[in-house]
Amino acid sequence: MEVKILSYDDLGNGIARVSNKVYFVKQALPNEVLEIEEVESKKNYSLASIKKIISPNSNRTEAICKYYSLCGGCNFLHAKYLEEKNFKTKKAINYFGKCDNFIETQELNYRNKVIFHVKNGNLGYYKENTNEIIPIDYCYLLSPRTNEVLKLLLKKKDKEFNGEVLIRENSQEEIILVIKGNYNYIDYLKQSHIINNLIYNDKVIKGNNYFIEEIDNYKFKVNYNSFFQVNRKGLKEIKKILDTFLETKKINNVLDLYSGTSVLGIFLSSAKKVISIEENKYATSDAKINLELNNINNLEVITGKVEDKLKKFQNIDLVVVDPARRGLDNKAIDKIIALNSKYLIYISCEMISLRRDLKKLESVYEILNIYLVDMFPKTNKVETVCIFKLQDKVIS
Repeated sequence: MEVKILSYDDLGNGIARVSNKVYFVKQALPNEVLEIEEVESKKNYSLASIKKIISPNSNRTEAICKYYSLCGGCNFLHAKYLEEKNFKTKKAINYFGKCDNFIETQELNYRNKVIFHVKNGNLGYYKENTNEIIPIDYCYLLSPRTNEVLKLLLKKKDKEFNGEVLIRENSQEEIILVIKGNYNYIDYLKQSHIINNLIYNDKVIKGNNYFIEEIDNYKFKVNYNSFFQVNRKGLKEIKKILDTFLETKKINNVLDLYSGTSVLGIFLSSAKKVISIEENKYATSDAKINLELNNINNLEVITGKVEDKLKKFQNIDLVVVDPARRGLDNKAIDKIIALNSKYLIYISCEMISLRRDLKKLESVYEILNIYLVDMFPKTNKVETVCIFKLQDKVIS
C-alpha cells in the first residue's frame, strides 16, 4: 500500500490516512512517500511498518545501531538530529502554545545509568511492547565506560543467570554495578579494575552502595537505587535555567517538592530559605548528607507526602515540582494552588501529564516560559521546564 506521511503522532510515529482510516507507521518521517504493510488492525486505525521508501525525507539517515529495528530502547536513530528537534519542538508548541528555547545536550553516549534484563545469560533490552529480550553488545546511548562494563559482562556469559543488571557511572567514571539473580562469576567482576562498587543481591561485595556525583561545584551522594538524572549535561542546563530565574526574580522562600535527594533544592539554595519535601526516607537521608557535603545551612529537608505537608507554609515565593512521570495528583494540585506562590516551576519528562496538570493550574497560573532540555536524545522524550506566574487577577 502506497501512502504519504502527513505528520507525527505523539510518540514520533508517522501518520498516514487511507480511505478515512489512520495508519501509524513506525520510523516514518513527514512528507515521505512509502510502501507500508499493516502490522495490526484496529477498528479505526492500524499499526504499520515500512516495506519500501519511495521518496524519503531529506532528514532521513541510516540507523547506526544494528539492533534498532528490534530494540525498544530508542526511537530516532533513523532521523538526523534536526528532525528529532523539530518533532519535540512542534509537540511542545501543540501542547503549550509556545517553546522559548530548545537546549541541546549530547546526541549520543550520554546515559550514565542503564538497566539490562537477563534471561538464560542473554543480556539486553526488551523488544518494544514485549518481554522478549534483545541481546546486545553495544548501546549508542550509553557512555563509553558503561559500554566497557557491558563488554566485561559479556566475556563471562552465565547461561544459568536470570535476573537484572544495573550499571551507574559518575562524572569521575566510577562505576556501580548491581547484579540481581544467581550469577556464577561474581569473583571475576570483583577483580576488575573498572568496577569500583559491586552489589550482589543487595549485598555490597566491593566498595560501597553509593558514589559521589559532582555537578559544577556541588557534590551529591547517589545510592545505587536512588534517582539521579541520566544525562549529566542536561542536569547542568536545568541548573542554568534555575540560576537565571533566581538572578532575575526576587525570591526569598522556596518549596522544592518531590525533591528526592534535594539536588534541585541545593541548586536553589541562593534563595533565603528552601524547604525540600520527599516521601522516600532513603532519599531524604541522602539529602541531609548532601547538605553537609555542600555546606548548605538554609535548606530544610522534610520526609512525607507532599499533599500532607503543605498546610503549614505561608509566604512562599516559588514552588518547584519535579514529580514522577505520572505527574501530580488532584489533591497535590489543590494544595499547591492554595499556597498562592507567585511563581511555579514544573519540571517533567512527560508532556502528556504536564499538559493534563496544566489544565487545572491555569485557573490561577499563566505560562511565562517553556524550555525543552533534551535529556533523552534519540528517543521521543524530552525534559520540559515550564515556568508559571500567578495571574494578576489572583494577586489582586
